[in-house]
Amino acid sequence: LGPVDETELVRLKANIHPLARTQFDRGAAPGSMPTGRIRMVLQRSEAQQRALTQYLSDLQNPASPAYHKWLTPAQYGAAYGISESDVLSVLSWLQSHGFKVEKVPEAHQVIEFSGTFDQVQSAIHTAIHSFTVNDETHFANVSDPQIPTALAPVIAGVGPLNDFHAKPMLVRGPEGRFDPSTRRIIPE
Repeated sequence: LGPVDETELVRLKANIHPLARTQFDRGAAPGSMPTGRIRMVLQRSEAQQRALTQYLSDLQNPASPAYHKWLTPAQYGAAYGISESDVLSVLSWLQSHGFKVEKVPEAHQVIEFSGTFDQVQSAIHTAIHSFTVNDETHFANVSDPQIPTALAPVIAGVGPLNDFHAKPMLVRGPEGRFDPSTRRIIPE
């Protein structure tokens, strides 16, 4: 990776939650509010992806010398994750914006970090707003995040930048019991 220039940015597209719409927007969220854990999703090179695809195929092929030869997370990271120097470049950039790095798994596929909404706005150039949807308050980014162009080859995405969570669509019906003689369910 080259030197990080904060003035040369690239947009990470399709990163706005569908419920973060103007009709629900209540304005900027407090900048000092903590983000919770955010994940920086890392991406491997095309050559690494081809090698990984081949390894996964060989792993299931009884004729292959790699058949059922599983890798540890560290071995996987060394072979198919981004390099240690590239991880350090991303970590340095995150820490330069005041983020706390929470975890860097050995597989080198993600970096977990946390900070405040102000730090998100400064580092990835998107404001976090408050939204009221169905009488619930939520927080979400209002524009796609942007990262320095120099880091784009190794960063696939960042998130979550919102606290909208999926809700189950299951609606419980009435209670009942199974009657083995009629082989039917009898409502209680």
